Amino acid sequence: MRRVGKLGIVRLTGIDLADLRARCFDRDGGECQNCGKRLYINARFAGDPDAYDMAHVRNKRMYGDAMDNVRALCHRCHMLEHAGGKSIAKGQRPSLRDTHL
Repeated sequence: MRRVGKLGIVRLTGIDLADLRARCFDRDGGECQNCGKRLYINARFAGDPDAYDMAHVRNKRMYGDAMDNVRALCHRCHMLEHAGGKSIAKGQRPSLRDTHL
């Protein structure tokens, strides 16, 4: 489903978000755009460091869900980005359901 907010920002859900996720993975060649690691499109287990996360380049709230605002990152790089580059303690790592998959 495609929703357009008050400011014209597109937010996707369901099949439309899944399509954007697949197109982003294909465009980026299935590699993390930060470290170059080869990614699995689906996580093999919770917290899989080689799992593909579709990460927003700029704030999703202000820039929406669009090809020019997403990139492929490995789960580890994505979590480090959200932590401001700081290491994340094992007990503080978010689960995969807390990330943008």
